[in-house]
Amino acid sequence: MRKGVFIFWSIFIAGAITRVLFSLYQDAPDIGNCLKQTVNGTGIVAAEPERKESGQVFVILVNNLSIASTSKLSDQKSCAKDILIRVKTKLYPRFVYDDNISFTGKISKPFNFSNAGGRSFDYKGYLAKDEVFYEIKSAVVEKLENTDNRSVALVGVMDSFDLSEAKRRRNSSRQESVASPFARFGEIIGSITGKISSILFSIKRHFVANLEQTLGEPHSALAAGLVVGEKSTLGKDLLNDFRIVGLIHIVVLSGFNITIVGDAMRRTLSFLPRVWGIGIGGIGIALFGVMVGGGATVVRSCFMAGIALSADLIRRDYNVTRALIFAGLIMLIQNPLILLHDPSFQLSFLATLGLILLASPIEKKLTLIPEKFGIRGIVASTIATQIFVSPFILYAMGQISIIGMVANILVLPLIPATMLFVFLTGSIGFISHPFSQLFGWISHLLLTYELKMVEWFAQIPFASANLPAFSGWWAIGFYGVIMGVLIIKNFQQKIKEKQ
Repeated sequence: MRKGVFIFWSIFIAGAITRVLFSLYQDAPDIGNCLKQTVNGTGIVAAEPERKESGQVFVILVNNLSIASTSKLSDQKSCAKDILIRVKTKLYPRFVYDDNISFTGKISKPFNFSNAGGRSFDYKGYLAKDEVFYEIKSAVVEKLENTDNRSVALVGVMDSFDLSEAKRRRNSSRQESVASPFARFGEIIGSITGKISSILFSIKRHFVANLEQTLGEPHSALAAGLVVGEKSTLGKDLLNDFRIVGLIHIVVLSGFNITIVGDAMRRTLSFLPRVWGIGIGGIGIALFGVMVGGGATVVRSCFMAGIALSADLIRRDYNVTRALIFAGLIMLIQNPLILLHDPSFQLSFLATLGLILLASPIEKKLTLIPEKFGIRGIVASTIATQIFVSPFILYAMGQISIIGMVANILVLPLIPATMLFVFLTGSIGFISHPFSQLFGWISHLLLTYELKMVEWFAQIPFASANLPAFSGWWAIGFYGVIMGVLIIKNFQQKIKEKQ
């Protein structure tokens, strides 16, 4: 390895390790006497609300927080500001990103909980990765007249990168006496980013509304999950069916969906000059990542796509393994808590690593499976990802799909076509609802097939298996064995090539 390359990787690895180690000592901001009390507050909806059957959940960037009392608001003593609070409230009225709101409810710290199988979920860590340390489980929320709050709301860009504005505001509030041009520059960037986020979220909401009007439920819910990752409308029972049959990855906007979107952009822009096509494609992928809320899986996929485009721009070879590692290091440096507390980051990284290391060797062995319609590739990819994600899923959740292989073979070949016609249905709905129904019929047919497959497979006895809780060392040992075998195989291959 060249000296420059060694130094480059050493810097990023050291940076990621340092950030992870220091993140272990992160403390919750103090809210004084407000803790476990009924509070009043005002703030901004800091990310797109998640709507469920039982209500809507969102994060508030607090402007002011005080203990509720009968005295005048001006007389109430503020407990905190510039903190993030997770709030659950009734389904209506509906709120959107950047709404200026007031809220009332009992504030508390989140606590971890266990499932029926005895596995504990680190809920506190899961929220802490986004710097959320407090929640109100049943809040009364009212919308206030909006002010110019986008200049202080740089949120919603990417889940791994969002909700960071509160931290910036907390840090800057400690240095209010020191005027800096950089602070003003940050506010300008925050204002621009906030406006872009608001526009993109608005487009997504109208896109989903077009699908609901044309396709109806539950088809529109699946369609929205496929294209823009809007899984909250699917409902608890249907989401559970997707987990049972091993197809949950298609409705949570996994790397598979992002790859389809990226490939579609590449084909669409192929008529443009090379530099323009790469530049517009990169911007398009970034904007798409913002619009869909940017979970860790989306961030990782978009980052790797950006690296691939950059390599193409400067005419360098694209090494997908290095791109994955580099994307992971950058994400850890930005938000080190995702390493231990973000299942989507963990699963996305493992699944992608499985595809990189095992998909091609497995596909070469599956000579009896036909290549037509990409069936051999789907089978190989499914086996590769299952080998890498199953130990973690079993350790963390205790449930694994038995018939996932068959379900993926029967459904995945139709997903690109489904996403295309769903996109056309929702997009043309902005122009003409009657005309969008032409594509809606095809979308409805494809979605009906996929929903029927999920419904049918989910009803099969023993479609999934549940295991009791076990030590994480078993999972670590499994990955150690897999990596050991791969290293030995690679070493033997190099010896054969030299001979």
